Amino acid sequence: MNPEIKVIIYEEKNILKNLLTLLDEQYDYIINKDVIKMDKIASKLDETSKELAKIEIQRRNIMGSEASMKDAVSNCDDENIKSAYEEIVSTIKMVEIQKQSNETLIKQRLFFTKKMINFIKPNKDIGVYNAYGKVGK
Repeated sequence: MNPEIKVIIYEEKNILKNLLTLLDEQYDYIINKDVIKMDKIASKLDETSKELAKIEIQRRNIMGSEASMKDAVSNCDDENIKSAYEEIVSTIKMVEIQKQSNETLIKQRLFFTKKMINFIKPNKDIGVYNAYGKVGK
């Protein structure tokens, strides 16, 4: 296996672990309702995602866009590379799960906030009955 690919695999593994750590931090900030830190962590998440994309572009330039990483690793003799690849796959799954849970929590908070704003400041439009007997705008 190409030594450049080995370096890229290890870099990708480290970046994904960093991304997972940042998502865990974001989760804590969401739970603790710390909006200022959530804004800061969003920029860090963006930077880390860009780093990951650069590494992936380098890998595709070396291996070719059609080449499968799974096939390349399975044909490799190095057990360290195989274990690093398995760790990458499991980390990606954990990142996806953490990202989904963070998005769900943010949506719930936004929905609650919107409901509270509507309760505090109700709509002052005059309701008019439509042809079906429902109140419309």
